[in-house]
Amino acid sequence: MSSRRRAITAVVALAVVAGGGLAGFRYFDRPEKAVAANGPDPAQTVEITRTDLSQAREVTGQLGYGGSSTIKSHATGTITWLPKANTAMDRGDVLFRVDNKPVTLFYGSTPLFRAIGKAATPPPANPPASPPPSNPPANGKPLEGPDIRVVKENLTALGFLPKTTSDKLTTATTKAIKEWQKSLDQEATGVIDPTTVVVLPSAVRVDSIKAVLGDPAAADLLGVTATDQIVTLPFDADDAAGIKAGVKVKLALPNGKNSTGTIRSVSTDATPPPDGDSPADGNKKPQLIATISLDQQAASKGVDTGPVQVTVPGPARKDVLVVPVAALLALREGGYAVQVVNGTTTSLVGVQTGMFADGNVEITGNGLAEGQKVVTTS
Repeated sequence: MSSRRRAITAVVALAVVAGGGLAGFRYFDRPEKAVAANGPDPAQTVEITRTDLSQAREVTGQLGYGGSSTIKSHATGTITWLPKANTAMDRGDVLFRVDNKPVTLFYGSTPLFRAIGKAATPPPANPPASPPPSNPPANGKPLEGPDIRVVKENLTALGFLPKTTSDKLTTATTKAIKEWQKSLDQEATGVIDPTTVVVLPSAVRVDSIKAVLGDPAAADLLGVTATDQIVTLPFDADDAAGIKAGVKVKLALPNGKNSTGTIRSVSTDATPPPDGDSPADGNKKPQLIATISLDQQAASKGVDTGPVQVTVPGPARKDVLVVPVAALLALREGGYAVQVVNGTTTSLVGVQTGMFADGNVEITGNGLAEGQKVVTTS
């Protein structure tokens, strides 16, 4: 050989785990000269690069509309119309028809539990002989309560009633009810039958149809979900690093588009691990569920459901010197070095390691610079 090499004092397999990186290291005790051109194949080399490192990780989630709830009807009669699946329903829309009469969607938190309104009183068949007293007795207090407020807020939102903060039934409310009934081509009675209104917190999407035309109305009719798509992200309960409400994540959607989302909530009750048929399934752990809202709903256009690659952010280092983990050499006296190529020779330079990520490691050391070549294992 053209140059004498120092003996390798020991060879060990050293497993280093940091940020998901694994590497085998060899012990070297002193610098050595590069192998001559007529010797064995030269060692593989890589360049020291200056870049950003991040311990972000990818987890697989599922695109969808979240959980489904059931809309029931308490009306008597026959179902005569139902919407199509995947239809969005807003305030004031007709959810279904019973005996050809519309059942309408209102927004609110209190369902209607009584008739609301004041029907017109027909004139008496035989008018009294004398006029009524100038101060007739009161007919009782007007209806009031949270259900009245729901009606008034919806009639205001639909443009039939000026905005009001009162939860009392007024003459203006009754008038607005009549106008709303006329808009639905219904008899303007001024009274809302509670079976003709379904109160929900917000708009819904029809997910499934649970009845057919001609069925009795008093039954489960529709399965509905939220109108916005979300991503549900299951993850091991003991691996929640970086997964918390308010965190921004990157999304690779099933239609091929990349977008972003925000973790909206994280469950606190761990569920049993999913069942599986392979031996590896026995290693699965209890899971939590994160719910992620899409920052741009249009990004998922054309796809209702499907797998989503979610990139959860982690600690990061900006503009640092980086080499593959396989370029690290564990020194017998402790610490690490890299074997820097200097023309036809190499020398060991001691390094301090920083962040490990994606098979790379941040290094600092005297004389190290971007572009220098270092020896690495295959």
